[in-house]
Amino acid sequence: MTSVSVDESTGGGNGQENVAIALGLVCAAGASTGIGAAVVFFPSLVKLSSRRVLASSLGFSAGVMTYVSFAEIFTKSIGSFENAGNTGDEAYVYATFCFFLGVVFMMIMNFLVTLLMGHHHDHHHRPHIDFD
Repeated sequence: MTSVSVDESTGGGNGQENVAIALGLVCAAGASTGIGAAVVFFPSLVKLSSRRVLASSLGFSAGVMTYVSFAEIFTKSIGSFENAGNTGDEAYVYATFCFFLGVVFMMIMNFLVTLLMGHHHDHHHRPHIDFD
């Protein structure tokens, strides 16, 4: 008779223990998005919001998304430099250098686009819509 040993450090499961929790969190996130988007259909709720709160919320969420994207891409960059044969310290320096090189590149591109387009801004301001 053959016996099969179970690795007790993993709990002996097949990796499916947290599927219900993950599914619940995904559904909650989707429901939150739907509820937040549905607010615009109720004029009384729209009136409660202020431009300052909306702008702050938008800025905060943009900052969080930028940070998450940066952190993920930066760690992958370090890993790629390490896989290319560099030490951990060298990989960190190279990844940081590439990040700031990208920032300078985007500043140059912004300058060139502004120069080529002539200092025009096409912000069409819409009149304020009152829901009364």
